[in-house]
Amino acid sequence: MNTIENTHPSMSLKSLPVLFAALCVLLCLTACRPKPYPSLLLAADSLASVLPDSACALLASYAADTADEPLYVRMYYRLLCIKAKDKAYIVHTSDSAILPVVAYYERHKRFPHLPEAYYYAGRVYRDLGDAPQALAYFQRALDAMREDEDMVLKSKIYWQMGTLLKQQNLYLEALDAYRQSLECFKALKDSVNMVYSYSQLGGLFMNLEQQDSTVFYYRASYKLSCLLKRKDLIRVIQGILAYYYTKEKKYEIAYFPLQQALQNVEKINQSGIYSIAADYYHKVGQLDSAQWYYNKLLSCGTLYVQEWANRGLASIALSQGRTVSAARHLDQALSLGDSILKLTRTDEVRNAHSHYNYQLREQENQRLKLQNLRQRQTNVAIMVAFVLFVCGGTLYYLHRRKVMRLRLQVAEQLQAEAYRNSRQFVEDNREHIHRLENRIQELNTQLQGSSLQCEQLQQQIDILSHMNRQVELEQNKRLLDQDLFSQSEIYALFRQKLATGQAVTSAEWSRFAEQLDSAFDGFTQKLGRLGQLKEKEWRASLLIKARFKNKEIAALLFLSPEGVSSLRRRLCAKFFQNGSEAKEWDKFILSL
Repeated sequence: MNTIENTHPSMSLKSLPVLFAALCVLLCLTACRPKPYPSLLLAADSLASVLPDSACALLASYAADTADEPLYVRMYYRLLCIKAKDKAYIVHTSDSAILPVVAYYERHKRFPHLPEAYYYAGRVYRDLGDAPQALAYFQRALDAMREDEDMVLKSKIYWQMGTLLKQQNLYLEALDAYRQSLECFKALKDSVNMVYSYSQLGGLFMNLEQQDSTVFYYRASYKLSCLLKRKDLIRVIQGILAYYYTKEKKYEIAYFPLQQALQNVEKINQSGIYSIAADYYHKVGQLDSAQWYYNKLLSCGTLYVQEWANRGLASIALSQGRTVSAARHLDQALSLGDSILKLTRTDEVRNAHSHYNYQLREQENQRLKLQNLRQRQTNVAIMVAFVLFVCGGTLYYLHRRKVMRLRLQVAEQLQAEAYRNSRQFVEDNREHIHRLENRIQELNTQLQGSSLQCEQLQQQIDILSHMNRQVELEQNKRLLDQDLFSQSEIYALFRQKLATGQAVTSAEWSRFAEQLDSAFDGFTQKLGRLGQLKEKEWRASLLIKARFKNKEIAALLFLSPEGVSSLRRRLCAKFFQNGSEAKEWDKFILSL
């Protein structure tokens, strides 16, 4: 024991330099780590996607304070300013703000903002009309990301690439980009953007004249928008379907989706939907309706749409013998055509200039890459020297620690041998044996009780499993009965009555009730147990059981949809104390 006590002070003194070196390394690593971003910038970042105007105002209020902040905070502030303006649909007019941000994050890859910087660089060059440079930056953003990293940003990148490629008439490449974006939206469970992705894919296949794929994706978009119960999305997709069927000269099919799309048209969608309506009515010969929509487009359409609308109005005027009006509309169309031609020429000049600038920037990028390579080599040399220093200190510390551990092990072995040869060792073992025997008795007692409980639980499991199987069989039978009923002759007759608006006779109602009884094991007898129902209440319940919709029930009973809803609420309140909603009565009827 004396040897041990005399050894500890000397070992502690010898290990002080090692501990001091380790402390210095820890302090250096802590000092090199950047401090967290200011809370105001983090708040602006979270606001940029939902309230971009508020984010712009918040960042503007912080502009004066950035002068005293370190460089990494200032660069983050610049990136947020570009992001907020982009989300607020403020068109970028120069790349002077984004290029320093991209260069900084390329040099300091420990910050996680490089993919986002590349993305907004692509957005800037898209606004500048430089499609090749925009696509290059979008691709860099993808290359800088891991496969499972930031699916939200990845979905935006693929969407932007698809849009640019589509504008360049590169439909096959655009298809691949939109499909990648759709996969990202599926992983994020973003159903709204999935609707738009399906519609974009349908439009691309229509440009490629692949009709089967066009119909498939348009219908997928429509079904998903119906599942989401988003009326605005449904109307947009209905308009697209109407355009497709009109283009295919399937005017009868195009009529219904067009009428749905024309209900409560939002201002942002007026130009597109009114164009589809004007084209449809013009082609089917309803010139009054076509003329009305053409006139609407003169006030809400783009230059291209207004030029097209004037030509349509001129065509109608000529067919009706109104030569003066036709000449006036043709003159307006020619004037708008000149304006469009000027814009087109401007775009051609901009594209040529952008291509030239793209080559110059590629040369500058090569020079910057070489400079960055040299800087990285210098940084690597410094890091290697630092790592060698740390490794040497660590090895020395580990060696000293090993020597100390061996000395302590020798002392502990001597103590253990002395303890095993003592009387105390024997007494401790006897006490341990006694505790183990008591524990064995307790476990035997618990084991007997557990076996009985296990048998009881197994019996309960068997009973519940049997009940579940019976319920599942009953549910499958109901689904089969519903399918068989929907294929019956009387069901088809009711559907025909609904389509033609004819009234259903009493005999047909009786046949309908008999068919329901046959399909659903005496449904009307179960319903009759509740008490006497009025005729419309009785017939509405039959139609609910046959899964007719609220509007369809209203048409068959010659009531308004609100009247049917009120009738269902009254029935629910009449027979259930806590029931007051129409859907509760539907659930009850469907469960019988």
